[in-house]
Amino acid sequence: MRASSRQTTEDCVEPSDCAFGVTPSLRRLASGQVLFREGAASAGVFHLRSGCVRLVRSTLTGGQITMHTVRQGDFFAEASLFSAKYHCDAVALEPSEVLVFRKEELIGQLRESPELLWTFTAELARRVQGLRTKLEIKQTRSAEERILQFLGLHCDASGFWTQHGTLKHLAEDIGLTHEALYRALARLQRQGAILRLKDGLKICQLGGLALSSEQTRSIDLG
Repeated sequence: MRASSRQTTEDCVEPSDCAFGVTPSLRRLASGQVLFREGAASAGVFHLRSGCVRLVRSTLTGGQITMHTVRQGDFFAEASLFSAKYHCDAVALEPSEVLVFRKEELIGQLRESPELLWTFTAELARRVQGLRTKLEIKQTRSAEERILQFLGLHCDASGFWTQHGTLKHLAEDIGLTHEALYRALARLQRQGAILRLKDGLKICQLGGLALSSEQTRSIDLG
């Protein structure tokens, strides 16, 4: 018997994947595959086990706005617990594994256990803190400083940031046009502040990088 084309599996779920008293199912997504569509009936909350997923909302004029880029280890679509429908599209930027926590089962567990409800609330608070940080980055006027602030928050101990999706997606995350991002990256690389590598960007002076007064006055946002 052939496997389902939706590639929904439950036998690959590990004990560590369980959360809030619920055992999730697993969805495997190809790059560009849609997890859910705006307006679809909400079925649950998701946790990104691997890969990268972008949440996108359609505008009245037919365009699209990126609401959030989901990173590995993040929960998303928590608002579905309080809504009958999803309010955006969720699209994989690369091959991804998504854990699906069914809405009815999760609500039941949270209602029965104050401890689980507290844990879930703490996760929501962490998400709010992350969104505040994202807004703080977008309010930074210098394009170079904005890039370095983002890299400093998301790089590993060696100063390396792994790129998910394209640099255009990074530009959207920090509120730059992609042209302004490329110009700022080029300036930072010429100054020896960063290295552009195949799979991401590396800060060359992690922990001790100070922008010049000329850089901090720059307002090149495209």
